[in-house]
Amino acid sequence: MKELRIRLEKAAANRDLLFFVCTVFAASFGFTLYETSFSNFAVQRIHIRPDQYGLLESLREVPGFLTAFVMGLLVFLSEPRLAGVALAVGGLGIAALSRAHSFPQLVLFSVIWSSGLHLWFTVSPSLTLKLARERAEGRRMGQISAIGSVAVLSGIALVRLLSRFAPYEALFIASGSCLLVAAFFSSFISNDLGTPDRPKMLFRRQYFLYYILVFLDGCRRQVFGTFAMFALVREFNTGLAQIANLRFLNTVAVIGAAPLAGLWIDRVGERRVLCFNYLVLSVLFLGYAFTPWVSVLYVLYFLDNVLFVFSMALTTYLKRIAPPEDVTPSLSMATTINHIAAVMVPLVGGYLWQAFGYRVPFLVGSGMVVLSLAAALQIKLPK
Repeated sequence: MKELRIRLEKAAANRDLLFFVCTVFAASFGFTLYETSFSNFAVQRIHIRPDQYGLLESLREVPGFLTAFVMGLLVFLSEPRLAGVALAVGGLGIAALSRAHSFPQLVLFSVIWSSGLHLWFTVSPSLTLKLARERAEGRRMGQISAIGSVAVLSGIALVRLLSRFAPYEALFIASGSCLLVAAFFSSFISNDLGTPDRPKMLFRRQYFLYYILVFLDGCRRQVFGTFAMFALVREFNTGLAQIANLRFLNTVAVIGAAPLAGLWIDRVGERRVLCFNYLVLSVLFLGYAFTPWVSVLYVLYFLDNVLFVFSMALTTYLKRIAPPEDVTPSLSMATTINHIAAVMVPLVGGYLWQAFGYRVPFLVGSGMVVLSLAAALQIKLPK
């Protein structure tokens, strides 16, 4: 009987993993269709200015700031069911962008999809950790990241293929449809994998360094995520096909880098990995600020995207210092803290760009990365 029970539990775990992989693939594929196309759509169709783009990004990140509060309201849902709701809302919001013809409409529909996907981005790492064996969390996160990267690669290839004749509206509708498919797959993940009785909000002093690292990482991510591609499109006239090619190369590299980064995290620890990551990023941001050659900027953009895989060390660091019942609520609190930066940085960065040029936000980003390096040096893992 005991052997039968073990086999059944293993079969159930494999089933949950399969449906989670399908969910991650469909969600990543769909979001890529939107993400690859949006900057060109905003510049070429809506004719958005840098200060407007910064305001849009700031407002779009407000739902992330409220993630912990929203998860508290939805405390009766386990993580798999919460993932389904989040992906459905995100899909409907992105599909609605196909009807956007003005800046206010762009903001409205962006806030809607952001409300759903920020919940998904919080729940997904928690589910990944629950599908991992003890002391193999980095490896599992690397594997799931690689699967997401394959989906991203497929999405970019489709955008590249359709870039000359498919309208942006069709890409947004396809993107939203894929997210709805992801919501469907998530409905098959067992409720037993979730934690329906998670606390509404959790902030513990012993996780303070983790929260600091998340806040600074949020600053850095927003500078790059908001302004890097926008600079290529607006300042260097990079077309949709070129953006798709660049993202394609980035994703190929991430597919190989993510599992290796996960193994490296398990082997040498989060402190060394994060310090290496922030040291290199500080130099890349300076290069992005001062390099006048677009071909070099492509290389820097490529390297920065590849280095994003090391951010998974922040999640595994939390797993090492927190008991299992603290992980999901701490991730949601971290998302809220992260988005304090996410709300402020695009708004301030957009106005700095408008007033002083596109280089200034990247100089500020370099400073944030240096502060992240100083914080990472303070990491002390339990034995």
